[in-house]
Amino acid sequence: MPLLEPNAALMVELLSLEHKQNSYQMEVGLTHSGGFTRKVLLIDEFTYLQMNRLDSVQGQRVRLSLYTKWDPFRRTYLSSFIKMNRSCAETLYFACSEAYVSQLAQLKQYTGIEPPADMSTVQASVPSPSPEPHHAQPPKQSTGTFRMTRSVVLRCILLSLLFILFFLRMDGTLFNSAEAHEDFTGPDTSTDSSVSVAYVPAIQVASFQGAPVKALPAPETETEQEPKPGQEESTQAQNPLVEELELDESSYEYNLEKGYVALSFDDGPSQYTREIVDILSAHGVAANFLFIGKNEKQHPEAVRYADEHGMPVGSHSWDHSDMTRNSSGENRSNLSRSIQVLEQNAGRPVTIFRPPYGAINDDLAAEARKQHLKVLLWNRDPEDWKADSVEQILNYFYNTDPSGGIYLLHEKAVTVKALPAIIEYLKAKQLKFAVFK
Repeated sequence: MPLLEPNAALMVELLSLEHKQNSYQMEVGLTHSGGFTRKVLLIDEFTYLQMNRLDSVQGQRVRLSLYTKWDPFRRTYLSSFIKMNRSCAETLYFACSEAYVSQLAQLKQYTGIEPPADMSTVQASVPSPSPEPHHAQPPKQSTGTFRMTRSVVLRCILLSLLFILFFLRMDGTLFNSAEAHEDFTGPDTSTDSSVSVAYVPAIQVASFQGAPVKALPAPETETEQEPKPGQEESTQAQNPLVEELELDESSYEYNLEKGYVALSFDDGPSQYTREIVDILSAHGVAANFLFIGKNEKQHPEAVRYADEHGMPVGSHSWDHSDMTRNSSGENRSNLSRSIQVLEQNAGRPVTIFRPPYGAINDDLAAEARKQHLKVLLWNRDPEDWKADSVEQILNYFYNTDPSGGIYLLHEKAVTVKALPAIIEYLKAKQLKFAVFK
């Protein structure tokens, strides 16, 4: 018989987070009234990527929260874990799936001395609602049991106060809009506080009221310029389905004209870049790729591959931080660093910039202009970053007018699977694909 009632004092420590072949695993240690138990959870790709993008947990103790909060703005759940070392504790927030929420609910049910054997590997599934507990009269306790129970009650009260504090902190962690990157922590501006509060950037989506983007004028020279070795010809000359469009460098709010559509991919380069490029090329269309500078170190060949196949390469910053919080000098360094590494592999000037989270202000826009960058935002967001299936992404396209749309997509497996059907659907609408240079 456990000394604690279920859910009263379960402590969950995150021991490891791994990607093994076709599965994503999280090993946790459960400290409960019966002692300590190790468990392995099979989690979904979305939740794994959210947790993995947070700071490394190697060499530190990490306590995993069993509580989640629904974010009505992003229409997703939020959870957290606390990194602890000798001098401080840091709370980090991440988005998670409904399946992960159900797994936490399962963990909270098993706090006894001997958790069921089938909990050695907990898989993603939605548990059945548990019946209402039967309220029986408590038995009389001996003096020794009373002392132990009083100690347990005091600990429960302390844990309850901590949970209340946790939810009060999470109340300020609602996201305002719609971009994808799952890095919810920003730079710590405090000097004396030992705990970093979760940071959420302001997000701005491209306006539907801006001036339409204009097509680039045809070259006036009689002879076409020979492409560089290994690079394909301009997508405009190669295929009538694709047209290069000119962005207004003095503004970052605009629309496409009716009859045009644009696809753009954020957060690469990645293991999926080549496959996305191959699908686009096979269908005779093109898209803009907005790459994160530091990701280039792991996939430099993907940058070259996109450029060689006529896909415009742009900057998505060096580290996907909210640049509106930076000083002018920090933004200058951030942009120039990302441009330099991308141009080394792309072999041509980088002229397009998409700010992380869509967060931009006049100072950042001015710095982008100084570095000859034009800002590219979006006005269609399928939220593929949190989609669990191809159907979820396609339903957005099928139920949204694509004409004049600049679509925000991401380099992830489910998007790759949906991409051929997306292209065929847009082609059937007789739309011309736009790329921005």
